[in-house]
Amino acid sequence: MGDLSIQLDTSRIQRDLSDMQKQIPYATSVAVNSLAFDAMREENSAMSEIFDNPRPFTTRATQVDKATKLDPTAVVSLRDQQAKYLTPYETGGDHWVGARDGTGDLLVPVDGRTDAYGQIPRGLIKRLLARPDVFAGTVRGIRGIWQRPTRGSRRNGAPGKMKLLYMFRPNKAVDKHLNFEQRATELVQREGPKAIEAAILKTIRTAR
Repeated sequence: MGDLSIQLDTSRIQRDLSDMQKQIPYATSVAVNSLAFDAMREENSAMSEIFDNPRPFTTRATQVDKATKLDPTAVVSLRDQQAKYLTPYETGGDHWVGARDGTGDLLVPVDGRTDAYGQIPRGLIKRLLARPDVFAGTVRGIRGIWQRPTRGSRRNGAPGKMKLLYMFRPNKAVDKHLNFEQRATELVQREGPKAIEAAILKTIRTAR
C-alpha cells in the first residue's frame, strides 16, 4: 500500500483564530458587564430583605461603571448619596445622621409627620423650624423639635401643651449588615463560568 498524503489549507482557520483572538477583549467586557449588572440587581433586591419597608431611593442604591475593551474592569458600587447612610451597614459603626443637629444624635419621630416609609420627609425639619410655633430645644428634660400651642388655645379649660414632634436620642451602632462585598463575590463565583460561556457564544455570533 502506498503512502497517503493529506494536505489541508489551514489559512482560513488561522484567519478565524486570529479574528477570535482580536475579539477576546470584547468577550471579556461582555462577561464582566453581565456579571456586574447581575450583581447590581441582586444588591438592590437585597435592600428590601435587609431593611423594613425601604424607600425606592434605597432599593436603587447600587450602580455600575461598565467595563470596556480597553479596560475590562467593571465597578459595582453604592451611589454617593445612598452610600452616606448605607456604608455603616457594610463597615460597621453608628448610624449616619448628617449635619441636621451637629451633635451626632438621632432624630426620631414622636408626634411629627412621617412619610409612607415611616421616615422623616426630606427638608421637613428645615421647613418646620422656619415656622414661629416650632423650635428646637429642651423641654422638661427632653431635647427635640417642639410645637408651641396655638395662642389662646385651651383644653378642658387649661392652657394648651407643647407637642413633641421629634426627639433627639443618642446615636448607636447599626444592628444590620449589608454584606455588599460578600454577596457580589459569591455571585461572581457562582455565575462567572456561565457568563464567560455566554460572552464567547455572543462574540462568535456577532463576528460572523
